[in-house]
Amino acid sequence: MTVLFFLTMIIIFLGIDFIVQRKKKTAPAAYQAERTPLPLRTPSGIFFAPSHTWLSLFPSGNVRIGADDFVLRMMKNPGISFLKVPGSPAKKGEPLFQLKEGARTLTVHSPIDGDVVTVNEELAQQPGMLKEELFSNGWAYTMKPHRASDLTQLLLGERSRAWIQHELGRLRDFIADSTQTGTLSPVLLQDGGTPVEGLLKDFSTEQCERFEQQFLNVQ
Repeated sequence: MTVLFFLTMIIIFLGIDFIVQRKKKTAPAAYQAERTPLPLRTPSGIFFAPSHTWLSLFPSGNVRIGADDFVLRMMKNPGISFLKVPGSPAKKGEPLFQLKEGARTLTVHSPIDGDVVTVNEELAQQPGMLKEELFSNGWAYTMKPHRASDLTQLLLGERSRAWIQHELGRLRDFIADSTQTGTLSPVLLQDGGTPVEGLLKDFSTEQCERFEQQFLNVQ
């Protein structure tokens, strides 16, 4: 029954997304943003959480979890440090793993309550997979959710694309506020407002902490 429930749920979500895109409806008001190019990857069939994590659902009910393209773009060649081991529980909002590059570190938090089933240790030896194979071999953990209903609260399809546009808008405001110029530095943002790869190195320690608090530490 659990398997059938999960399969039915994701088929329903994908069907809704298809209908929404076909009719070209506007995005939900909560995530309205100006229309700009969207090079950040938000494929259909992948769930996204406000903690900037992605989740891929399996028929067993387990999910694979990793950092999304938005947060990975903040670093050029990040390494990963795992904060959980197989068999350990993780509460929503609890630190899961850290992304590191040079003196900069970002902590990624759990999008759901669940139990860690497996850890992708291969990422420690081949961190390039985080970006290059983001939604295939770039996962950090396999987890068993405590409640199937938690997935219905995540973003999927058109909602995830509208949300990422909203986040890009917040990032533009964050950079403008941080530089105290009222305009965006071309060093930090490309045309369309997408982050230049590795821009975190241009932030101060205090700015990095504020970025993590505002974008990653979401309850």
